[in-house]
Amino acid sequence: MIRKSLTVGVSAIGLSLTTATLDLAADTQSSGASGRNHVMPMTTAIGSAVAPSAAKTLTYFGGPVLKSVNVIPVYWNSSVAFQANLNSFYTDFTSSSSSMYASLLTQYSGIGAGTRGTPYVGTKTTGSFTDAQIQAFLTGLFNAGTLPKPTANNYYPVHFPAGVTVTDSSGAKSCVTWCAYHGTYVYNGVNVNYGIIPDQGGGCAGGCGGNSQRVNNLTSVASHELVEATTDPAVGLAATYAPPLAWYNKTYGEIGDICNGQQATITANGHTYVVQTEWSNAGNACKTTK
Repeated sequence: MIRKSLTVGVSAIGLSLTTATLDLAADTQSSGASGRNHVMPMTTAIGSAVAPSAAKTLTYFGGPVLKSVNVIPVYWNSSVAFQANLNSFYTDFTSSSSSMYASLLTQYSGIGAGTRGTPYVGTKTTGSFTDAQIQAFLTGLFNAGTLPKPTANNYYPVHFPAGVTVTDSSGAKSCVTWCAYHGTYVYNGVNVNYGIIPDQGGGCAGGCGGNSQRVNNLTSVASHELVEATTDPAVGLAATYAPPLAWYNKTYGEIGDICNGQQATITANGHTYVVQTEWSNAGNACKTTK
């Protein structure tokens, strides 16, 4: 599977990314239907490029994209912070009023505006959970009819409250090595495109965004995962630089990785949000519009 090899150094001011490389390696999980996780690494060098030497152009490898994404937020429990803000963000950011979805993303396989579905608020406790446990949680909701079943456009960002630690498929932990990630597994023959978004306080504070307001770093991190899941939803199932991989750069990774931590504001439907810029092939830069 396509895997990020990360070396994270600890400095006096927090966690900083010292190297970021990509390699092709076999999936170490037992189930071929459950892939690797594509993480947003923590960094205190907000706005800095991963490596300044290689071309940043995204290449299309033939995999699916979410042409009209339908975001269905999943909140671990009622204590997840900023739920109202996130619901508005997902509605506005994917709408035709958003320059990200109405302009920048149209250059990538004709992606257009999306929608936000009905949020689900769970009753799970805090504690430590693995990626496999979260997949099982989502599957249980699908089986019970509590959450709409996956489609070619559904994306399920799972948001967590303070006090939850998530361990990804490589064994790395939230707010220690990474800020968030998106992944893919297969349910009844259909890809489940999901995101893992920890609370952006605690260990994530300062390493996952440069804004002074936690809610703004939260929408920035959420935008990183949402746009990557839109342009390269099945990265976790890709075994080589071929389908189901979609828009990807062999040096830097996905559309958000190239611009990791670079924040900007975007106004959609009259509301302004802090988001992460994303790579524009047309503009040859990290932008919020084509």
